[in-house]
Amino acid sequence: MKRILPVILSMTTTIVLSSCERKYTCTCVYPNAAAGTTKTEIRAYSRSDAKETCSNMNTGAKLNGGACAL
Repeated sequence: MKRILPVILSMTTTIVLSSCERKYTCTCVYPNAAAGTTKTEIRAYSRSDAKETCSNMNTGAKLNGGACAL
């Protein structure tokens, strides 16, 4: 039992810490607009997922003369 308990605790800790969402900030700059700069918080499991979401926002921002980056 003394050997099993540390293994179970370490496995549980690994699962809990690896599956949590993280916060990323996508910053959009609109040089010719009154808004100027906007920041949007993105919750994602990985940086690549957050980058993809921000990239989609960038597509819309380009239509208004702006640009977004993570």
